[in-house]
Amino acid sequence: MKLYTHALSPYSAKVRIALDEKGIVFDEIALPVGRQGIRTKPPELLAANPRAQVPTLLDGDLALYDSTVIVEYLEARQPEPPLFPRDLAGRARARLAEDDGDHLMNGAVADLIRETFRKPDPATRDTAAIEAAAAKIHAAYDQLERALDGKEFVTGAFGAADVAWFLPVTVAGLCGAPPSDRHPRVAAWAARMTRRPSVARSLSLMTETLQKIDD
Repeated sequence: MKLYTHALSPYSAKVRIALDEKGIVFDEIALPVGRQGIRTKPPELLAANPRAQVPTLLDGDLALYDSTVIVEYLEARQPEPPLFPRDLAGRARARLAEDDGDHLMNGAVADLIRETFRKPDPATRDTAAIEAAAAKIHAAYDQLERALDGKEFVTGAFGAADVAWFLPVTVAGLCGAPPSDRHPRVAAWAARMTRRPSVARSLSLMTETLQKIDD
């Protein structure tokens, strides 16, 4: 099994964490990345994925892309340990929660990345866009705070929904919009997440790469 990633891709981290949690051995091809994205894309990736994006998973002659599709494939391929609840309703709720996390990454967090990480000179940033993105992110934190009421993880037990939420929450914090004092459950949940070896490994890859970024 081969996985194309880059160290700053939250979606790549989502799949990497799922593979690590399930103990699936895989070869990772980490693409070079700068502030504006992937520097070069190998022909094998371009041939396997018409979107030319990461993550892309190759399992024999099967090529998969989109982190949600890949994680669901891994769940079906190796059900233990589970990343989704076993019951139908619980699984549906987990998929919806996972989609909420992905939506946050696709929307407000992406806007925040564009205006902060990709613009290292503060003078070039759109402050109104940053404030609008931060407001949406804090509204999402409010949603997550409610979801965690009485639970250690988003759907009760650790799973794909937690990973999908944790990565945009982490990236938003790195870009200047961390959870506030009104989100104690989110803060406690994030701390629990970082204690998982799979999550800690992906976070380490991300922070090490950020320290080396110079353009």
